[in-house]
Amino acid sequence: PTHETHPELVAKDELTPGIAKSEYEARRQRLVSEMPDGSTLFLFSACMHFVSPHVFHEFRQDSDFYYLTGWNEPDSVAVIQKTPHADRGYTMTMFVRPKAPEKELWEGPRSGVEAAVAVFGADEARPISKFRDYAARIAADSTGIYADLDREHGIARSSHRRDLQQLLKRSNMGARLRPLTQLVQQGRLIKSPAEIRLMREASRVSGAAFAETMRFCRPGLCESTLQATFAHASKMALVGAGGEVADRSTLGRPAYVPVFASGEHALCMHYVLNQGPVKDGDLLLIDAGTEYAAYAADITRTIPVNGRFSEPQRDLYSALLSVQKQIIKLCYADSGYSLNEIHRYSTSLLAVELKQIGFRAADRDIDRHLFPHHISHYLGLDVHDTVDMTRSQRLRANMVVTVEPGIYVPYNDKFPKAFQGIGIRIEDNIVIGQTEADIENLSTHAPKSISDIEACMAR
Repeated sequence: PTHETHPELVAKDELTPGIAKSEYEARRQRLVSEMPDGSTLFLFSACMHFVSPHVFHEFRQDSDFYYLTGWNEPDSVAVIQKTPHADRGYTMTMFVRPKAPEKELWEGPRSGVEAAVAVFGADEARPISKFRDYAARIAADSTGIYADLDREHGIARSSHRRDLQQLLKRSNMGARLRPLTQLVQQGRLIKSPAEIRLMREASRVSGAAFAETMRFCRPGLCESTLQATFAHASKMALVGAGGEVADRSTLGRPAYVPVFASGEHALCMHYVLNQGPVKDGDLLLIDAGTEYAAYAADITRTIPVNGRFSEPQRDLYSALLSVQKQIIKLCYADSGYSLNEIHRYSTSLLAVELKQIGFRAADRDIDRHLFPHHISHYLGLDVHDTVDMTRSQRLRANMVVTVEPGIYVPYNDKFPKAFQGIGIRIEDNIVIGQTEADIENLSTHAPKSISDIEACMAR
């Protein structure tokens, strides 16, 4: 949506919901400032994905492309040239699908070539069919070419990306090619106030859905029923009360395929079948989040199906929650920590907590069996955001990260029998502060303490 199509959702000075046109301009200016004069940058949109012939998945834009353009359609390319003589130090040419009434009858409206200039700030725009010839001319005149031609992360490769790759190979211009993604992700890593507001809303909506799902949960339901409950509650949390606020549900969708793992299913980190029954006496691990205006929440809670934690469940949950609370207190820039250092510290904290409830686990058992994943990742436009940015760098203010310790006790007699088959993860979304006082937990709307969870589930 744009202000032109959805004025109730996008303010006049915004290009996309919550993000001003000036912020997109500042993002491009920052990126261009890192490039030598005469450089050209090529950005490629995401492609449509198909389940079967003519049956497509919901479209989601490539995050780097969206971050720099706000354009939310497939089959598009943005070309940015650093030109000191241009009014803003660069020119941006966009190649997009032109208006086509016969196709729009079936596929829905297109923004078109004119809107790429008038609304999205391109200096020039052309039909996407013209890209190949244009790229050959521009690449030949460029001192450096910034593009990610091999970076896909499992995403279907754009045909236009292949066109550029073949052009550079045929023309022996490969030596001019420089990687782009790290330059973009350095900017994406630190969130603006506007981005944090959107992530705050994504977490609020997700938290409301967690609370509603907890209230609805009871023995005898299916994991998939609770998944549907969460999805519905997420949408309803974006519906304005009494018509006073616009219905914003169109801005929300699942940020990822969620985990609804009952009982021993929770021993699988990414269990997403969500087909089993939820049984009396079991725990249910829910890892789910809403994407709001392109920004993701990623929250995990573990709840008792019958509304009351058993004694072993309570002991193990309390141990993990203690670790998580201690780690969150370290999420500020002045601490000097990196995410990798925080992870290493969390495993030592977990070892102490587990010893107090009867575990005799060696450190290698914690890393290999009980807590085999990292405690944190960056969060933003992507759930696993800025994946090319190292977790060894020191924390900086306005990074947004997850803090998600887990404990997964296999059926192995080296571990106390009372805890075998239990999987627990607790995950919050944290804005890194400059000082400890500046830390913000975005996901407080999702009940987390034992008392709050049991009160929410009380019937």
